[in-house]
Amino acid sequence: MNAPSCAAPPASPAPLRVLSSPGAPAAACPAPTYSLRPASAPPAEYPRAVARLADEVVAAGEALRPIVEAYGQFVEESGREARRSHEEYLLEALTLGVLWRARGDEATRMTGARRDLMDRLARARRTGMARRRDGSNGLLLSLDRPFEPGRLDPTLVDVERLLTWLVASGECDGEAARLEGWEAFLAADRASARETLTEIVIFAAAFEGWGVHALGRFTAGVDRFLGSALPNRRWREDAVQCARRRTEYHLAMVGAELLNRAWRGAFLACRRHVVVLPGCMRRRPEAACAAERTGTDLRCTSCASGCAVQTAIEVARRAGGEAVAVAHGSDLARFLRSAALAGGDVGIVGVACVPGLLGAGWSARASGLAAQCVLLEASGCEHWREKATPTAIDLGELRRILRREV
Repeated sequence: MNAPSCAAPPASPAPLRVLSSPGAPAAACPAPTYSLRPASAPPAEYPRAVARLADEVVAAGEALRPIVEAYGQFVEESGREARRSHEEYLLEALTLGVLWRARGDEATRMTGARRDLMDRLARARRTGMARRRDGSNGLLLSLDRPFEPGRLDPTLVDVERLLTWLVASGECDGEAARLEGWEAFLAADRASARETLTEIVIFAAAFEGWGVHALGRFTAGVDRFLGSALPNRRWREDAVQCARRRTEYHLAMVGAELLNRAWRGAFLACRRHVVVLPGCMRRRPEAACAAERTGTDLRCTSCASGCAVQTAIEVARRAGGEAVAVAHGSDLARFLRSAALAGGDVGIVGVACVPGLLGAGWSARASGLAAQCVLLEASGCEHWREKATPTAIDLGELRRILRREV
């Protein structure tokens, strides 16, 4: 499990000690947190930027290859799953490092009643209980003191506390499920666990700088939102969902790109392609939308001219796919297990905003579905705004994803 020091490539910025880097000015971002079209940027700008950063992550990740290869061997020999690609496991290692930097301080400094609450919430979630909707998970956030990134040399015990925090939050199920394998891997060789973790966290610290450099223009509103809006949401049930830090946005963006590449072949091999759209794309609000509701999804009845859901459904149909919408993000997990997708040979295109994207992709994969991701162009629902604004996607990107070519 030992590995050489993980250094940033010469062309990339040096690692940053803090996550809240200024990047582009907040005024460049019209949405509360992120926008893929800041200041009317052309649609091709974001795909080019995220593809370049993904390439840089893979190239710089060669320094972690001994660790990633050792993990792949561990997975194979322990029978946890069929071995996945190097890039998928590299992304998981980066996810571990980024989430430690973003949430490690909160997870390990929690004491007294708050720590007891975290442990109780995690135990309940691990027995299959749904996430509580009473806002209690907001107490997991340290909104009353300045942010401190997780230190560069965490221990295995620190990682165990981090996973407890992630499970307790109810917002990171997909990520936590993938990182449990890394926890077992580290525990199998406790003597070198801290050295291995240090290599991973140093890589994640370097990624903080690369992310701001490459994608900062698209996430210019995140720090402003965390500083001004989030403290007023302490008791809302979506507080943890809205508390993602800027480097977590960049991780999700790069992660979606890497997973789209890794799963592309399996997706194209599927006979059916189903696009799952979020309800926030609807032109009309929930009460006025005439979509036919089933137990898990919405079937559009074309009740509103210019509705982005209606347009995306037509684009999907012309590209040989089909599309449905789900009213809320929590409905996605149920839809993935529904009869509508039974029988295998189904590829999923998940459309979501950045904070929920990576976990949703891993959840789809865990359900046995080959997945591709398309990002909403901006955050628009009531989680982020006082008054919800219909969201949209790049229809050209949706067409590209659905084309039956690599």
